[in-house]
Amino acid sequence: MNESRKIALYIDPPSHHFLKDQLFNTETVWFGGDNLMAPYVYLRDFFTSRGIAVHTADYLPEEVTGEQNIYVSMGLLSNYRRVARRKDAVLSAFFAMECPIVEPSLYRALNDVQRYFKRIFSWSDSPSLQHFTGQPVRLKSFRWPQSYERVHESIWGQTERQFLVMINANKLPRIYWQELYTERLRAVEFFARTNEIDLYGIGWEGLPYRVGKTWIPYTVLQLQRQLLSYWQLFYPAPLLQAARRVYKGPTKAKVETLGSYTFALCFENMILKGWLTEKIFDCFFAGAIPIYWGAPDVTEYIPEDCFVDKRKFPTYEELRRFLRSLSPKDILTYKGNARDYLASEKFKPFTKETFLEIFKRIVEEDTGIRF
Repeated sequence: MNESRKIALYIDPPSHHFLKDQLFNTETVWFGGDNLMAPYVYLRDFFTSRGIAVHTADYLPEEVTGEQNIYVSMGLLSNYRRVARRKDAVLSAFFAMECPIVEPSLYRALNDVQRYFKRIFSWSDSPSLQHFTGQPVRLKSFRWPQSYERVHESIWGQTERQFLVMINANKLPRIYWQELYTERLRAVEFFARTNEIDLYGIGWEGLPYRVGKTWIPYTVLQLQRQLLSYWQLFYPAPLLQAARRVYKGPTKAKVETLGSYTFALCFENMILKGWLTEKIFDCFFAGAIPIYWGAPDVTEYIPEDCFVDKRKFPTYEELRRFLRSLSPKDILTYKGNARDYLASEKFKPFTKETFLEIFKRIVEEDTGIRF
């Protein structure tokens, strides 16, 4: 690398909560996952050790400083046109991180985004996303980076475990195409009948919050919630009532909670090719067997003997019978398979190292330096 050149990497985070360099603070989102910001900390440490400053994009100087600024957006749409007017900045990459039914406006904007950025990354492909984009978009593939690479030994080895858990916030999707938010509630309601499930997460004491951005004024949204609260007093939602009966509160350490259960309901936000988040991996790290539903191509990335595939069980009664039929040896086999998978090359696309390699390649191609 040519040390005489001044290069800086500025990352626009997926939400304003991560500005002021909070994207590189592992304590920023304790409720969202364990050590969730670790991949960003990892890439920052790599680049800063080689003389390249890394900050969130709000620290991009107002005036031109002579640095070559590499700009990457992790899904934020509000700043890229302004940055594009700067002669000292390269719009290197845009990562479509969020789920389409959470932020459909992000995907509607991708046609414009691709005119500004040199690269657009997605966990899915253009044909699968065309329902939301309306037209083909040039996309590069990436996988959701995980904070850990191996099981947590002391937790993974726990043998005294309860039956079934689900960890999710009380939310609703912005749109209802191929969504699994309500399916989670149906699953909880079924297993709550026999008190065989515990529910953890935030927001279950009150009404669900609808995810994603909206142009409806905040005061109107608050009025809607008040009216819905009154409605619920007289006509309570049965699925929400069932969830509250088994609700155990929030959890600050997902791995510790998951480590107290044999099985975990692990439904993604929606059914969509490539949409594989941290949920199934959190189970692997803790030694809980995931009951997975989400990416239809999941077995292209994770061996099918590592998890219970909900698609194989048309009803929850059939799923329950299967789970109850598993012997201690069967359970240990599932856990062992997942542990072996984490140590294999097949898991590598989901590691912090692979995430860093993407950024290294971006910086190398756009600056001409070599690491």
